[in-house]
Amino acid sequence: MVLSGLDQNRWSLGLERTNRALDTLGHPEKAYPHVLVAGTNGKGSTCVFLERILLSAGFSTGTTLSPHVSRFTERFRVDGVEVDAGELGKLRAELEPELADIGLTYFEWCVVLAVVLFARRGVDLGIFEVGLGGRYDASNALDPQVSLITEISSDHTDYLGKTIAEIAGEKARIARAGRPLLTAATGEALAVIREYALFSGAVLRVVDRPCALPVGPRGAHQGLNASLALEAARMLGGCPDGGRIEHALWTAFLPGRVENLDGRVIMDVAHNASSVLVLVEYLRSHGFDGVGVVGILADKDYPAMISNLLQVCSRLFIAPVASPRSWGPLEMNQVRDMGAVTLCADVTRAFHEALQTGRPIAVTGSFHTVSEVRESLICRGWPS
Repeated sequence: MVLSGLDQNRWSLGLERTNRALDTLGHPEKAYPHVLVAGTNGKGSTCVFLERILLSAGFSTGTTLSPHVSRFTERFRVDGVEVDAGELGKLRAELEPELADIGLTYFEWCVVLAVVLFARRGVDLGIFEVGLGGRYDASNALDPQVSLITEISSDHTDYLGKTIAEIAGEKARIARAGRPLLTAATGEALAVIREYALFSGAVLRVVDRPCALPVGPRGAHQGLNASLALEAARMLGGCPDGGRIEHALWTAFLPGRVENLDGRVIMDVAHNASSVLVLVEYLRSHGFDGVGVVGILADKDYPAMISNLLQVCSRLFIAPVASPRSWGPLEMNQVRDMGAVTLCADVTRAFHEALQTGRPIAVTGSFHTVSEVRESLICRGWPS
């Protein structure tokens, strides 16, 4: 494990440690321009859309995503190719003596590793997905040429604020004076972002029309995510002609984003009430008539998530996930009387129970839920 010994579930927001690390290393982030992508949902898809467009235009790209589904190395991509764990391990071992006294967190190490890796690989542009919020996320220690904010809804309220306005205010802080700030946010969130852009001197561009071209990832908001990426690419001087754009958008892929396996299993990392509602709308529009396998983190709005899923699933098999942040018996018992809900010992057992129904299956609720099922189905092969 590249970051063994560091707790993935410990968040310590702030820019001081990352700034110290970049100072110590001589600011490798200055070797190439970069983009920050924040928002509640759709960040990863937007990053990959932008990556694919820029690659089609002849750019070399470095992309860092958060979180991963199956492997830590999914977080690091150069020219669209996942970086080898051995290379990342050697890089951390090399940097550790210089940075040991700073006390970087797991997420801060991810940013620093990506910054240095992309500089050494000589990329033309770096694409950084913001991990949490914006203002105090480690990635905000960078100086982006363009900042993107996807749709905003309620999530991580313990860290970002209880209201949409507070959350939008945190994410808006990735804007930079005199530089483009692109957003697909609407309503109250857009009003806050607009106000901050005026205050900070950022050049706001609201993207409100979905891309008309077909895109690879499924889901109602993917057209808007693609439009954000296209507009960013144009501003960066990396938008190819129509044929290559269409190919770039159609071949964009991230695991666990409405990922359909032979029409029987649909896996989606929807992990908050708004993203689950998007999944429900997709399932309904495609005539889904099946059951769900659901594991959720305890700090989410799990009653709303379960209620939404019961609109399209005849039964839900719910289970704790492999995370210290998982919901437990107390939380699961709160939703078992909402409808046809079956409690299971773990996600693997829940999926086994769902298979026995012979019905189509939607696997969702968190990255952890999808990771466990996807690892069994695709990476190892589900036992007969």
